[in-house]
Amino acid sequence: MEIMVAMVIGLIGMLVIFQSFDTFEGQKRTTTTAIDAQESGLLALSAIERDIRLSGYGLFYANQLICNRMNQWNGSAATQIPLMPIAVTDGGTASDTIVTTYSSSAFGAMPAQLLVNTATSAQALQVNNATRNAGFSLTNYILVANPLRSQPCTRLQVSATTLAPDGLSLAIGTAAGGTTPANPSAATNLFPTTPYAGYGNSPAEPSIVVNMGAFTRNQYSVVMNATTFEGELQVLDLTATGATPVSIATGIVRVQVQYGVSAVATTQEINTWVRPTGTWAPAAITLADIGRVKAIRVAVVARSSQMERVDVSGTCTTPSGTVNNGPCAWNDAGTTAAPAIDLSGDPNWRRYRYRVYETIVPLRNVMWQSF
Repeated sequence: MEIMVAMVIGLIGMLVIFQSFDTFEGQKRTTTTAIDAQESGLLALSAIERDIRLSGYGLFYANQLICNRMNQWNGSAATQIPLMPIAVTDGGTASDTIVTTYSSSAFGAMPAQLLVNTATSAQALQVNNATRNAGFSLTNYILVANPLRSQPCTRLQVSATTLAPDGLSLAIGTAAGGTTPANPSAATNLFPTTPYAGYGNSPAEPSIVVNMGAFTRNQYSVVMNATTFEGELQVLDLTATGATPVSIATGIVRVQVQYGVSAVATTQEINTWVRPTGTWAPAAITLADIGRVKAIRVAVVARSSQMERVDVSGTCTTPSGTVNNGPCAWNDAGTTAAPAIDLSGDPNWRRYRYRVYETIVPLRNVMWQSF
């Protein structure tokens, strides 16, 4: 009898011990996964913020954006794409996509002036040599632009540089080749009439050549697994031909962005926040409105990898009345409504914990312009 009683007491003790172990183990997993989500969110936000602060370098001349459209070649095909310091594509109920653009050259803010009219095609661009043959190197990407005429830029790649005997001018070669794939395949296609207009050398409307170095154009997007609904932030180099996305942070389920807009380009005060839709979409935004975008507001939503046994998250309503099937991005009382965060595509979204990281990043290369 005493042995049976001892066994029962021992079993009860073991049951209590294992139940306590299971409880504390669950708490440990919850804490650990929450820390992982925190680290992922901070890493993702840090990477995006760093590129946003650099964006716009090399894209301004005489206090104005050199262009808002860029002609480029992809193999033998010619395309025209929007060009702005920050281009955000609205993702609707999914994440927004961010493209940052800036020069990686120390001479990006020192464009050379075009000396010879390019109304007729040529394989060399004759420019002034203010940087003494140090401003352009082989394989550098360059932008040919005429800011005063508000025409599209043309992206090319340096194939050779030839210094004039007097040292006052420099011929920048743009021949096609394996090391310069951004150039058209034939000289006669260098500046076609359509859609690539010629760039003039008129003193009243000077054309310029900007050294963009490696031409940094990074695209940040969130890729979701359609089965597990897990997400990760990826970055894609849009300049490199055949580049593949690189994962930066796992556990990222949403990235939401708004533009901080001033009333006019000549003031630095932000008076409203807008979504990148309608007239603020990359394909529709005007040169004047690009100058009004003074800052970017970013919210990154990270999800823990631990699915809890019960619901631990619910809807959130912002002060302006935006209802989120997930956490709130930021307090929008008295301001433009915050973007809605909808995680309901995952039927189990309530059983995960979320962390939201947000920041406002000034576009210093825009704000330094006086327009």
